[in-house]
Amino acid sequence: MRTQLITTLGLDRARLAEDLERLADLPLAEPYDAFVCGRPWKAAMLMTPGGGDGSVLEPFDRSVPAAFTATAAHLPYLRELIGEHFATEHITFARLVTLSNGVLIPHRDTVDGAAHRVHVVLATGPDALFAECDTVYRMAEGEIWFIDAGRAHSAGVLGDTRRVHLLLDMAGVADAGELFRFTPEPSGGIPAASLHHRPELTAAERDGLLGLSHVIDEENVREVLGLLIRKHYRRDGGPDFVWRTMTEIARRSGDARLVQRVAELHRRTNVDHSMAPDTAYA
Repeated sequence: MRTQLITTLGLDRARLAEDLERLADLPLAEPYDAFVCGRPWKAAMLMTPGGGDGSVLEPFDRSVPAAFTATAAHLPYLRELIGEHFATEHITFARLVTLSNGVLIPHRDTVDGAAHRVHVVLATGPDALFAECDTVYRMAEGEIWFIDAGRAHSAGVLGDTRRVHLLLDMAGVADAGELFRFTPEPSGGIPAASLHHRPELTAAERDGLLGLSHVIDEENVREVLGLLIRKHYRRDGGPDFVWRTMTEIARRSGDARLVQRVAELHRRTNVDHSMAPDTAYA
């Protein structure tokens, strides 16, 4: 399913605020720590196969129907929201994810055991952005989106906004409308109103970024990558800007180990679709 807006929900702000306040006292996993530049991407599992604890990266038996976890019992409004608006029999995983002042490395992934990934935006701000290939856009509070996780995508918060999304991995069905307990109104793509238009990257900015080849090393490689991702959200650097520029910086460094490291990270995140931890970045 291509990335597109499905509909907008009217959220109960007071009840949502209560649940998000409780979330601060619950244990959160950091399953993608090796793929975030900045503060960690944290997650709380609300539904898993069988309702057991653990992150989405763990080897759950996907043949077992998903059930609410013990964590979900502490978040009554969100549990109610899921049951009221989504066909829970088609949910594989449901999780809350939070991000603040950090960016996720552009990657492709598979929705393991599922066919659709759905985002419900619970809290966000103007500094929370998303990218699919060379397109940068925003999701607004209350919006529900399909996300094409098989295309290169990223997420970022360029400030201190606490961005909170409900992510649902859902099984394949004959009619995608069967996933919802409401009538979807798919936009067919990323709406023009959601697009974030960026000025073109200047020649001086590009030269400055390529100049990082003089200082990049084993210790700061992820910081350099994070800087490029942040620049991608602020400037239009052309096709495949992040990986193309990172590859060129590594090449200009003259360090064969860095060239190999960048190529390997790109292969795992965009070819093998693996989000497993990389011990070289741990």
